[in-house]
Amino acid sequence: MIATERFAAHDGVRIRYLDNQPPEPAGQPVVFVPGIADFADDYGAVFDRFGDRRLVVVEVRGRGGSDTPPSGYSAQDQASDVDAVLAAIGIDAFHLMTFSRGTTAALDVAVARADQILTLSIGDYLPAEVALPDGFTERMWGTTWRGRPISCRLARHVLEGIQAASKSREMWDQAALLGVPVLVARGSGGGVIDDQLEERYRRSVPGVEVVTIAGSGHDLFRPSRTAYPDAVLEFIGRRRPGS
Repeated sequence: MIATERFAAHDGVRIRYLDNQPPEPAGQPVVFVPGIADFADDYGAVFDRFGDRRLVVVEVRGRGGSDTPPSGYSAQDQASDVDAVLAAIGIDAFHLMTFSRGTTAALDVAVARADQILTLSIGDYLPAEVALPDGFTERMWGTTWRGRPISCRLARHVLEGIQAASKSREMWDQAALLGVPVLVARGSGGGVIDDQLEERYRRSVPGVEVVTIAGSGHDLFRPSRTAYPDAVLEFIGRRRPGS
């Protein structure tokens, strides 16, 4: 992986991100907002795949090397972390890529920066915020993600804060009104996006494309680390050539 660790300041909270910073970038950058328990370092193969396309992977608060404040874990707080990174890198047009629950904060960013978004790629999630039920933290705490215990990936108060701040909020209309090419990726072996949600995407978001990542369940980066990123790069090249 060839990427530089950097930090953006946001109201006293340091937000870590990795940036490959190619010397002669091809097209506009891709900003990637990953899932609830992801580290930017999980995506080394993705950086390798992007080559001369600039890729910025954001670790919102409580994730990876970002600060873990005692509170402030709403989707809007996390969206403002992404905004802080965008301000730090100083780009005025970009492609937005998401995975799992990172989609909610990313969509808030997309709505606020609709004039800057070139394409939107959503990884196995619906355009919404999902209210997390009682017991979510306890259940998550005893699981693993990509071979590592959740307790080694997140502080418990971060999970508790995410759960407490979560609420039900649909964003289908906002996604439809962005007016940019939208790609939705789902796994072939199950995940969040099932046939019913795929059909709703097709009804609700004009021109949406849906790609199925063969062999994946919810984690679109397993077993292939690069199938979803490859689909995103192909989509960008075809729907926004030269950008």
